[in-house]
Parts: sequence; C-alpha cells; structure tokens
Amino acid sequence: MKIVLTGFMAAGKTTVGKKIAAYKNFNFYDSDDLITEREEMSIKEIFEIKGEKYFREVEKRVITELLNSKEDLVLAPGGGAVLNQELREMMINKAEVFCLDISAEEVLKRNSESKIVRPLLEVDKPLDMVRSLLEERNQYYAEIPFHIDSEKYSAEAIADIIIAELPDQKLNIEIKNKDQAYPVIIDQEYKQNSFESVISKVRNRKVLLLADKKVIAEHSEPVIKKLKNAADVIEFNLEAGEKIKDLSVLEKIYTLLYENSFSRSDYLIAFGGGTIGDLGALAASTFLRGIKLIQMPTTLISQLDSSVGGKTAVNFRETKNLIGSFYQAEIVYYQLEWLKTLEKAELKSGLGEVIKYAILGGNPLFNILKENKDKILELDKDLMLEISKISLQMKDYYVSQDVKDQGQRKKLNLGHSFGHAVEGAEKFRYKHGEAVVMGIAFTAFLSNKIGSLSDQSFKEIIELINIYDYQLFPSAAVGAEKLASYIAHDKKIADNKMWWVLINDIGDTYLSDKFDHNNIQKHMEEYLCKKWL
Repeated sequence: MKIVLTGFMAAGKTTVGKKIAAYKNFNFYDSDDLITEREEMSIKEIFEIKGEKYFREVEKRVITELLNSKEDLVLAPGGGAVLNQELREMMINKAEVFCLDISAEEVLKRNSESKIVRPLLEVDKPLDMVRSLLEERNQYYAEIPFHIDSEKYSAEAIADIIIAELPDQKLNIEIKNKDQAYPVIIDQEYKQNSFESVISKVRNRKVLLLADKKVIAEHSEPVIKKLKNAADVIEFNLEAGEKIKDLSVLEKIYTLLYENSFSRSDYLIAFGGGTIGDLGALAASTFLRGIKLIQMPTTLISQLDSSVGGKTAVNFRETKNLIGSFYQAEIVYYQLEWLKTLEKAELKSGLGEVIKYAILGGNPLFNILKENKDKILELDKDLMLEISKISLQMKDYYVSQDVKDQGQRKKLNLGHSFGHAVEGAEKFRYKHGEAVVMGIAFTAFLSNKIGSLSDQSFKEIIELINIYDYQLFPSAAVGAEKLASYIAHDKKIADNKMWWVLINDIGDTYLSDKFDHNNIQKHMEEYLCKKWL
C-alpha cells in the first residue's frame, strides 16, 4: 500500500506522514529530501542554479519511481507536485491520497517558526505570493478525494483520521503481458476514502448501474447516493441467478446503453454476485467494442474469484459460459460487510472456489480452511481478509502471465469441467461453487486412480470437502453419459484436446491432455458408482 499526503508547504505533510509510517511500519519518504540527496544540493540551490523547471522534472522522476515501486510506503511530495497532471493522476490511481488544507496566513505563521528554507517565500510580499500560489494550485488540490483541515486538527489527530480511512486490504492485479494493472480494494465496512477511488473514476460520466435487486435493497447506502451525486446514473436492477446470463438480457443492456448515448469514456458498474458481474462485464466489453467497467462484487464467490481476472460470459443452450470475452475492470471494490446478508448456500458456493485455491496452493490456506470452519462460516473479519488476500494473490499469479487461458491459467479451472457439466445437467439446481467441489472430488479421485496423488492426500481432500458438508455427487438421475455430453461442449477443449487439471499433491497440480470423450466418461462411471468410498 502507498499513502500520499499532498497539500501546500507547511501543511504538516512530513510530520503527519512520519506518524502514519511509524504506525503502519512503512518507510517514509519526503520527495524534497530525496531530491536534495540525489542532486547533492539544497532545494534553494537547485532553484537558483538550475531553475524551477529542472526541479519539477527531477521531482516527477523521484515520485514516479516511488509510486511504481513494490514497496509499502508513505510519501510527502512537495506542495507543487500536484501541478503535474500525470503525477496527480498517478497519485490518485496508485495510492491512498489525502490533502492537508491550510490558509495563506497559517503558512506564513508556521514558516516563521520553522528552520526550513522555502525559496518560493523569499520575496518582498510573501503573503501575496502564498495567496497567488494557493489560488493557482487549489483547482488541482480539489481533485484529491479526501481533505483534512490542518489548522483544525493536531498532527496526531490527522494521522488517526487518515489511518481510519485506509482500506483494510488493497491488492494490485497486474496483467504483465498487457502492461495493465488495476486495484482490488477491500474494506470490512464502508470507508469514504476507499470509495472515492470509484467516485474519482465516474465523476461527471454516465454510469449504467447493473445491480442485483436484493443487493440494492440491503446495501445501496451510502454507495448509490454517492454515485448519483457524482455521475449520471441509469439503473437496471435484476433478480440475480444463472437465468439472467442470457443473450436476451444482454440485449436489454445494449438497448439501455444505446438509448442513453453511452460513449467509450462512460462506465458500467456491476453491483452484485457472479452472475451480475459476468453479464455486466460481457456487456461492457462488447458495446462500442468496450466501455469502462467497475466491479463491485457482493458474494463470496464474486469477491474472491469471478470479479478479478477478466473472464466474462453468458450461458447458451444450457451450457455454462459458452459465449464470452476477456475484459479487465478498471477497479474492483468491495466490502466484507456485504457478505453478512448472504444465504448459507451462497456462502458455501463461494467457499467452493476457496477450496480450489487451497488445493492449488496448499498451505497456509488448506490448514486455515481445515481448522477454522466455525469462524469462516461466521465470516470472522480478520480471517476473511486473510483468505481474500491469499486467494486474490493466487488469482493474480495465474492471470497476470496468462490473460486468455492459454497456459498456466488453465489450472484455475480445477474441478470446473465436471462442475459446469453438473450445473448444465442439473438445470443449475446446484450453485456454481457446490458443483465445482463435486468436480474437485472427481479430480482427486481421478488423480489418485491414474496419477500420483497419494491415498493420504486424496483422503485429506475428501475430508476437507466433508468438513463443510458438500455433496460429492450429483443426483442419481444424472449419469456419466449425460455429464460427458456437456463436457463435449466445454470451452476448455482446444486443438481437439480435453485439458484436465490433475493433482500431484495438495499444493501441486499439473495440466493433462490425455483424456477424450470415451475415457473421461469411463472414469466418471467409476466415480459415480461410489464403490471407492
């Protein structure tokens, strides 16, 4: 996480920044100090010898390097750094940025009490100079989402305010081969500064808010009011479920976008679970060949999996996710508070994807799931933050190097071919995560039978599934032949090869193309007969 404190000279950025850095155990940087060190001369000497233009160029390089680093840090840039539009946008997009406000009179008062030499104040009429500079810069400071009156609060109080407004978790999803990155902002509950990251994107734009009716009824405030105050919002509320992932519903979204003259600079916000997110993302990716997308996921499965990574889709002829695209959001924002109203079936569906990550990555996630059932089902906030972080970091690892599912990202499909077949064959009677867990159980069976998964590890996987009371099998009416017919249309078949994710051990998986329609049906028959139990 990067925290940036902007504001005019003498506003207290360095004093406050050091307090925040000490609390968070982050490194603190003052850009003026770094410039002085790099140039081996004081700020006053740089201004006198090389001029302000040169100073601003060095300042831009120093701040850019820090914001592009992997380090957690607190930065106090010089008061004039906001003059550079590129720097302003970078601070807003890459950091938690706060502005400390101060009056011209207070600037001179604090400056008179300070030993710091400020070249811009060494003039005949410093008050007039400060007023002129403030007038010039205030329009740029206004772009910073969160302001604090530095004359009203002490440095300690300002630090406390900022710490309270920091997101509980912020991850950066980086698409390496597309030179693209976007934040995933996670809060336990609503925080103004975190949500300003969304508001700053949509301000003065058109927004199609595609939302779950139930979510709107339970979680609309204060986020919807904030959106409507900032943007021209058109609402389209739906009853979420697999039934809305349909071309007919997609057409209704296109019609709304067309009739309201949306442009490529406008936004679609998906506010709901996985079906809302999948549908909304496909609409955003295809209307005008791409309008801007923000994901606000509200279910466990969408928060930890489907809202991140760029997969979009609708179903076709009872086949899961057959029509879709790859399209990344500009930002993903969610609150763990939104999970509290989930029905148990939705929570278990989301945990199915977490079990997938536990098998892909092994410990610590596997043991966290095995040892903390009650806390997880009660949505313990600290535990859910940890699970979110581990799951999304794993998603980032696979997605960043393989955006379009051509190589290692296929491992994220662990359990999905079988699971999607169950969903289709059962007419979506089972939630997605519940069906995926059946697929994981079948994959563990297959890996033990024909691969190298040991009996002990196979037993541990099945035991974990049983801890959370998942079903291992679809209904008796759904046999191997029917499942195989759905798998024949699976989108993961490429070059006439049926790719399957197999398990060497917990935390160790591999891709296999040794299967075809006939032998996979035979293996499913052996699994469904239950003799192995």
